[in-house]
Amino acid sequence: VPPLQMRVMRVAHEAPGLSSSVNIGAFNLGNALGAAAGGAVISGGLGYAFVPVMGAIIAGVALLLVLFSGRAQPEEAFANR
Repeated sequence: VPPLQMRVMRVAHEAPGLSSSVNIGAFNLGNALGAAAGGAVISGGLGYAFVPVMGAIIAGVALLLVLFSGRAQPEEAFANR
């Protein structure tokens, strides 16, 4: 969490406190959605054995998002405002 937190605060020059709180809120939302996905897998009849598979799928999607977000340059995107 600390490296991501530092990256978020470095990009958000004008509102580091707000960006920090939104970042932590996103982590909490991720925890809630992960628990909901695990519960849906179990209640959907796939059983406990499929919960790690669902977690791996979600982690893979998150990894793709991180890899592609590294290509975007936030400073350049907001320079024209």
